[in-house]
Amino acid sequence: MAIDVLSVPGREPSAASAVHEPLSVDERWAAWLAKGAAHDRVIRRRLAIAAPLVIVVALILYALLAR
Repeated sequence: MAIDVLSVPGREPSAASAVHEPLSVDERWAAWLAKGAAHDRVIRRRLAIAAPLVIVVALILYALLAR
């Protein structure tokens, strides 16, 4: 069974996405701050999981190698 690629409806670019209005300095600054805050949340979440694991592994290795 063949699929006719031309008959599959494509997504037309909307008028709103085709025109990009320049952002003001305040809008760009707010976007920069939001991006930084999101990055900080990701790093803190990773550290909240990884730091206890590293501490536990270090304590186990210390207990095994200290003898």
